[in-house]
Amino acid sequence: MLQVLETKPGLQFGSFLYRSDLFNQEALFKHWIQYFGPSFCFSPSQNPLAPYYAKEMGEGSPLKRFFVVTTSTFKRDDLLASKLLAIEWERSWSVEGKRTVNLDVGMMAAENFILATTKNYSHRVYLDQDIFADLTYYFHQGKLQALPWTYPDYLDEEKIEFFTWCRSYLLEQLSNL
Repeated sequence: MLQVLETKPGLQFGSFLYRSDLFNQEALFKHWIQYFGPSFCFSPSQNPLAPYYAKEMGEGSPLKRFFVVTTSTFKRDDLLASKLLAIEWERSWSVEGKRTVNLDVGMMAAENFILATTKNYSHRVYLDQDIFADLTYYFHQGKLQALPWTYPDYLDEEKIEFFTWCRSYLLEQLSNL
């Protein structure tokens, strides 16, 4: 008889790029944990896409970035609801139709790291409600492996070390289930 194996949960991920003249990291982080619970927070030293986003978020506006990863696991199909919530938050924080916060969400699983997006490309898989899954990294032999389409601002060693640490934390959580 065919048996469907239960999918292991993952950790919810968020990337906040925000105008620091309008928001502060602490307030945005508190907003996140209100919905997703306790989370790790990491502020990378590099933000290479700030000039790209400044066009939409305000030329000359101070842009800052931080990442969050939940300490509790979530079902993987929660990724769709998380992306829809992130879109709702971005709209509520927008000014005159322009984002002041760019919030990317994803799911860290034992075998991969997936971001949710509204943009369709050949390597993305449709989830539902015009949301797609973007395989950003996969884990092979214990190491994080980027793909040709992995966003450039996710490729520096500092972030790779953080994501690798998050996966180690996840594996420890899964061993206790």
